[in-house]
Amino acid sequence: MKNVYLTYLCLLLFAFKGYSQGSDVIFWVDNSGSIDPDEYNQMAGSIQAIMEKVIACNPDNRIAVVQYGSTGGAAGAKIWIETPFTNVATAFANRGGTGGVLGNSDFAHESLGLIGNALDGIPNAGIISPTTVLNRTPGNSLVIYFFTDAARDAPGSYLVNAAASGVGTNAAFQNYTTFKTTRNATFILTMVATGSGTWDLAAKYAGAAIASGGGSYTGIVESYPADPDGPGITPRFLLYKTTFSLTAAEIDNTTEDICSVAVENCVPNLVLVSPTHDVNIGIQDNRQASNSITASNIIFGTVSSPGVGVYHAGNTIVLEPGFHSMNGSRFRAYIQECPSDFVGREANSVLTKDINEEEKISLFPNPSSTNVTIALAQSLIQRISIVSMDGRTMLDKEVRGTESYEVVVNDYKEGIYLVTVIAMDGKIFKSKLVKK
Repeated sequence: MKNVYLTYLCLLLFAFKGYSQGSDVIFWVDNSGSIDPDEYNQMAGSIQAIMEKVIACNPDNRIAVVQYGSTGGAAGAKIWIETPFTNVATAFANRGGTGGVLGNSDFAHESLGLIGNALDGIPNAGIISPTTVLNRTPGNSLVIYFFTDAARDAPGSYLVNAAASGVGTNAAFQNYTTFKTTRNATFILTMVATGSGTWDLAAKYAGAAIASGGGSYTGIVESYPADPDGPGITPRFLLYKTTFSLTAAEIDNTTEDICSVAVENCVPNLVLVSPTHDVNIGIQDNRQASNSITASNIIFGTVSSPGVGVYHAGNTIVLEPGFHSMNGSRFRAYIQECPSDFVGREANSVLTKDINEEEKISLFPNPSSTNVTIALAQSLIQRISIVSMDGRTMLDKEVRGTESYEVVVNDYKEGIYLVTVIAMDGKIFKSKLVKK
């Protein structure tokens, strides 16, 4: 007899609706001073052709075009969002280049942070377009197709984190890593040579590290320890060229790469772990397996912006210690054979309560922009640590015997942080803090 083993969760009853999975595709366009009108037209022509094919390959795909530049270093990074996600391959205007509203400088890493703000609905003065929010399509994966000629870390042109650009360091790739780990984003790159000797090669290797695993690039990849695709591992979704004009074959191959991201292969067994498979606020994550799913990940959420997990497997679903569907998130698990086209059931009728109520960590408020109170429901706290997604220790403090502890997070950057609490009896509890 087939069973769903829910160690810490009572199944919720929901109305069901079938749907197929597509991708939300952001065409992220370098439009700094290094891009001349001819290069811009090359990019626009290639993007237009790919957009049309991406929409044709899956009716559930949605596209958006985001151009970026900077008017004054990292702090002056700006983006222009052409349209919200749409299924129409709309033409777009040149917003940058020399004298354009986006400025002459090139701070890609910082502009990616602005894209994150748009996805999360967080206002930022660096988003200078009339459209300021990118609302995701529930159930769709996220693909970011990046066109750039940025140097790795040359003056005025930073492909990586301008504040921490050391070669092979986690901090250099912080935003890219966060997008991959917390948004499950796939990065595909078309890069053009900068013509700057060693800077050119450094940019190529860093671009390969930004690109997600897959594709046909098998050259050198800058290796950094936290790379979710494996430090220095190939192949990568990187197309390295001398022009932004893609051939018909390159357009077809790139389209296939983008369209393949949404294909949910029917694996026999699936193991979901934290933080790799955590579901962020406002994101829906659909998972299927022909035999079993074993989960110890976390689904985040608020009442206004729930994270959603929909899991189905042919025989068993096991929720292990560490699995947590947070208060405000939504979750559905059920037994169903694994079809070739992923069909799920919506988890949108009832909000789940915190899992393992008697032993949970309480983080309030969460998300927060100022202070957060950390407490255990049934235990006294011995020690608290807070670590950022790029491995920086924000807090590591002995607080022996306290019922709760207040942490000031004003100076934390926006993002997700792993909270570990050791109780006086030695038990270890983990959760996530969202700084907004």
